[in-house]
Amino acid sequence: MQFRNILFTSLLVSGLSFSAQAQFVGDALLFSKENNGGTARFRGLGNANTALGGDLSSITGNPAGLGFYGQSDISITANYNYANNKGDYFGTGTKKGIGQFDIDHAGFVFHYPRNEGYQGWQNFNIGLSYEKSNNFKNNIRYEGINPNNTIVSAYTDDIAFYDDQNFARDLSNMKLIEGFQDAQSGYFPITNEMNDKTQVSDVLTHGYNSRTALAFGANYNNKLYIGANIGFTAFRYESSSQFSEYGWTKDRAAIVADNPKSTFADPTHENYDFLEANYELLDDYYQISEGTGIDFKIGAIYKPAVDWNIGATIASPTWLTIDDYTESYLGVDYFDSEDATSAFSSKELISTPTEDSYKLNTPWKFSVGVTKFFNGGLLTADVEYIDYASMKLKSYDRNSAIEDAWNSDVKATYQGVVNARVGGEILLTSILSGRAGFNYYGNPYKDADNKEYSGSLGVGAKLSNTMYLDLAVVHQVNEFSVSPYIVDEFWGTPSPVADIKKQRTNVVLTLGAKF
Repeated sequence: MQFRNILFTSLLVSGLSFSAQAQFVGDALLFSKENNGGTARFRGLGNANTALGGDLSSITGNPAGLGFYGQSDISITANYNYANNKGDYFGTGTKKGIGQFDIDHAGFVFHYPRNEGYQGWQNFNIGLSYEKSNNFKNNIRYEGINPNNTIVSAYTDDIAFYDDQNFARDLSNMKLIEGFQDAQSGYFPITNEMNDKTQVSDVLTHGYNSRTALAFGANYNNKLYIGANIGFTAFRYESSSQFSEYGWTKDRAAIVADNPKSTFADPTHENYDFLEANYELLDDYYQISEGTGIDFKIGAIYKPAVDWNIGATIASPTWLTIDDYTESYLGVDYFDSEDATSAFSSKELISTPTEDSYKLNTPWKFSVGVTKFFNGGLLTADVEYIDYASMKLKSYDRNSAIEDAWNSDVKATYQGVVNARVGGEILLTSILSGRAGFNYYGNPYKDADNKEYSGSLGVGAKLSNTMYLDLAVVHQVNEFSVSPYIVDEFWGTPSPVADIKKQRTNVVLTLGAKF
C-alpha cells in the first residue's frame, strides 16, 4: 500500500493507525495554501493586485503598490464567512453549512512625500497590517450505504503495512478481527464486508492563518515603484474527524471459510455470541496544530506608459515551527438485534495522546501582472507560480532518514501550479464604483483531481473627502473526491469514494479614511 494512495483521504479518520508521516505531509499543503485575504476593494477585484497599488492590501500583496499612495490611509475590514458543503456517497447527498463573523484585515499606511520637484524619488511610504490569510472553519459531512467493504478491512491492511501487532491485539480484543487459518495471510474482519453498512463521515475544523506584515514602498519619477515587506505568521488548526459504521457481523459459515479453527466458529466459546450481531463502530480522531513563522516579499511595478502597469513579486518561503497534538478513539457496541436499545457488549480503545514538533518551509511564490487603465475604469490580471513539491519538512532532532522519507513523499504527491486572477473596476458615478473578479487555482496534486475557482463582485463608495466604504461578495468552489479509508486490492473491492463540493461565500466590508 503506497503512501500516496492514502494521502488524498484527507478526511481519513483511522487515527489509531494513521502514521505521523502521512499527517505531516498532508498538513504541509494545508498550512502552505492561502486564500488571499485583504480589503474589500481588492477582494472584489479577485485579488489581482500584482500590478495595481494604492490599497492597503498591497502591504501583503505587492508592497511596491504602497508607492502609489499620495496620502496616508487607515482601514478595517470585517468578513462574514459561510461554508456550505455538499457530499455525495453511494448515491446519497448530504449538505452541511457553518458560518462565522470575523475581523479579516486592519492596517494603515503613512505617507512621506519628498519635496524635490518632479525628478527622482517622489515619496517613501510605510505600512503595517494584520490579515487573516486563511480561515479553517468548516464542516464536511457525507453518509451512505456501502455494500462492498468495511473500515475494519482497512485496519487489517494497516496492521500488515506497519507490522503493528499491538494494534492487531487491540482489535482482536474488541472482537473486530480474526487471523486467517494461514497465519502468514494476516487478519480478516469479523464485520461483514459484503452486507449493507451505513457509513457516516463528519469532519469539523476550526482555526485561522494570520499574517502581520510591515512593508515599505517608494515611487521613483512616477515610473518605477519598488517595495518589500517582512511578515510574521501565526496559525491554529483544530480538527475533529468522526467516522461511524453501522452493520452486521458475519455468520458462522463466513468465519469458517476464512478460518475453520476460529473461536468465533465454536458454539461453546464466548466469541460465538458476536456472530450475526448488529454493531455500531465509531472512529474518532482529534488534532490541534499551532505554528509561527516568518517570511519576506519584494516587488516592483513599472509604468511603460501612463495607462499601463507591469508588476512582479517574489515571495520567500514561510519558515514555520509547528507544534502538533493528536488523540484518537475507537469504540464499538454490539447488539442482539437492530431494535435492541442496549448493547450486550461494548469495547473501546483510547490511544495515548501524542505531541510532536517539526518545521515546515512553504514554497517560494512568483507572480507577474499587468493593468490597463481606461477612462473611468481598469482591467488587471496576474499569474502566480507555486511549486508545492518544493515544500520541506524538518524534524526537530534533524533525523535525516525521517526527513528524507517526508520530503520524498512530498515530491511524489504534489506538483507546481499556476494560479490566475483577473479583475475589473468601473467608475459608475463620481462617488460610486463597481468591481468584478475571477480566480483560478491550479491543482497541487499529482494523482488526484482537484478543481478550485472563485468569483467576486464588489462596490465602492466615497462617503466624504476622506472616508470611503467598500463591499465585496466572494464565492469560492472546490470540488474533489475523498475516501474515508483505503482497502488493499487483496479484498477485491474498490475503496469507497465520496464526491465533495466545498462552497465558501464571504461578504467583506471595509471602512477606511485617507488623510
